[in-house]
Amino acid sequence: MFLLIKKENNFLIFQSFNFYSLTNSTIYLIPNLLGDADIKSSLPDGVVDVVRTLKHFIVEDEKSARKFLKLCGVMPPFEGISFYVLDKHTSSADRSEILKAITGHESGILSEAGCPGIADPGADIIAMAHQRSFTVRPLVGPSSILLALIASGFNGQAFSFHGYLPANAIERIRKIKELEAESAKTGYTQIFIETPFRNDFLFQDILAQCKPLTLFSVACDITLPTEEIVSANIKEWQKRKVPELRGRPTVFSLLVTSGSGY
Repeated sequence: MFLLIKKENNFLIFQSFNFYSLTNSTIYLIPNLLGDADIKSSLPDGVVDVVRTLKHFIVEDEKSARKFLKLCGVMPPFEGISFYVLDKHTSSADRSEILKAITGHESGILSEAGCPGIADPGADIIAMAHQRSFTVRPLVGPSSILLALIASGFNGQAFSFHGYLPANAIERIRKIKELEAESAKTGYTQIFIETPFRNDFLFQDILAQCKPLTLFSVACDITLPTEEIVSANIKEWQKRKVPELRGRPTVFSLLVTSGSGY
């Protein structure tokens, strides 16, 4: 912050300014593909056009970011392009240094999959960018969470996203029961995800712990040729063939309706 002093009608006027607000600093929030999806069917041409103009990218992994840029038509050796790694190990001080480096430029935050800032380390640096008066521009693209919700047939007016459930089995079961009880109380759809190699454990815990008429939706491989989205109550799920979920990106949703007798 600094003060600008000017004189008007024999009075001294003091105005405070944020240094960053005097610079043309813009961050574009760039959605990434959900796996090996077709870029033409996942991202509008306008988003790809923006990506091609940028020279500064905040990324979780530089290798996968380079792969995405190639899909957008930005080819190696990526001359003049700077990558800044932002992951769960990036400190607040490092985030500040990244923002300093991109001040005065148009830059992009690229998630590993889907939209930056949702179940993604980009949220913290986006908040810091707002504090520094950066212009923040979200771009249109796939979000597995919203796509799973709209395909579930569940309550899209009121919902909660909880990210990853606990890895510990006892804590995971406790959390599942909490989410089911919360949905029964509020009518909110409860949305959550799991590390792909633990999907089967989460699926079996839900079938074993939830009430028979609780609605359960499983959305895996969204936007991919192997996409599979099924919604049914627990009683119906227990009669179905168990889907193969291990290793497949999956979004899970629960909903307790008023007629479920919870």
